[in-house]
Amino acid sequence: MAIQVGDIFGDYQVTGFLGRGGMGKVFRVRSLLTDREEAMKVVLPDLAENQELADRFLREIKVHASLEHPNIAGLRAAMRVQGRVVMIIELVHGVSLDEILRQGALELPTAIYYIDQVLAALDYAHAHGVVHRDIKPANILVTGPASGQAGVVKLTDFGIARSSGSGNLTGAGVALGSLWYMSPEQIRSEPVDARSDIYSVGITFYEMVTGRRPIEADSEFALMNAQLLQAPVAPADVMPGLPRPLSNVIMQALAKDPRQRFASAQEFRAGLRQSLSRNAPEPAPAARAAPAAPTASTAPAATAALKTWEPALLEKLTQLLAPHIGPIAKIVVNRAAKAARSDSELYQALAAEIPSEADRKRFLTMCH
Repeated sequence: MAIQVGDIFGDYQVTGFLGRGGMGKVFRVRSLLTDREEAMKVVLPDLAENQELADRFLREIKVHASLEHPNIAGLRAAMRVQGRVVMIIELVHGVSLDEILRQGALELPTAIYYIDQVLAALDYAHAHGVVHRDIKPANILVTGPASGQAGVVKLTDFGIARSSGSGNLTGAGVALGSLWYMSPEQIRSEPVDARSDIYSVGITFYEMVTGRRPIEADSEFALMNAQLLQAPVAPADVMPGLPRPLSNVIMQALAKDPRQRFASAQEFRAGLRQSLSRNAPEPAPAARAAPAAPTASTAPAATAALKTWEPALLEKLTQLLAPHIGPIAKIVVNRAAKAARSDSELYQALAAEIPSEADRKRFLTMCH
């Protein structure tokens, strides 16, 4: 039976349709107990009897439940309803990076800001033994004005993610993921680790700063062959004016041999920050971050007058934050200042960028 607006699943009522993926449909739902809106993912009816897909969906729930990070769309609940397993996920008020890229290449500071958040999410996931295996713009959501804080990245869709404690649910010789963003080792159906996600982030980053993918082909076979063998043109040669050190960072992420890539998301972030240390770009306008219009229920908060900040305070915060996240601190501070409406909100937003809880507490103490 098709799911309709108004249908009730447990304590949630369907209020709209959000999209469809390879394994399921995603609906907007409202909690009948709290009135909060969430997203609900349901495995497709025609796939419900496929045991491999059912196992993969159940694994996605367990993998997702093990992750709690500000740049990962949170899993709220999971339940069995009407013979189906459904996931209740944080509703992200914004658009996918895929939609944003349809407008063309991003301003460099915006691209850096988004990728740094993606890498922060992956650093956390990898530390918890989870390799995403399907990083691509469609699985990277960016909050819009209706969220109250535009430009926050939320990584989603862990449907083919692999955790260190899970069995191999992929059949022999079967490659999973999107070919445009897939690492060579995935195409060869070889074991993958965090460096496979690094490759996919590299392709995504390349597309963000150039407006085109590094690999183009007119058939699946040609695309797979190109991913295995074709060296892309350096981003700096595609976009004159792009800093060469930054271009080199992207090219390292795109190395065909995993051993030549960054070993981890943390190392990728460090390389990115180092490439900016001599020529950090100014932040782009926040409006470019996510072109989602406010809803009627959230418009007042989204359009409230923003606080005017003293340059000396922003400089102080940049200096306090830089030891923890490097030269990108200036970009992060300016971004947060555009969205924050109070001193406390700004300080908390910046503290969230610091990996160590002890360092976050010290940072907040020094802000006052």
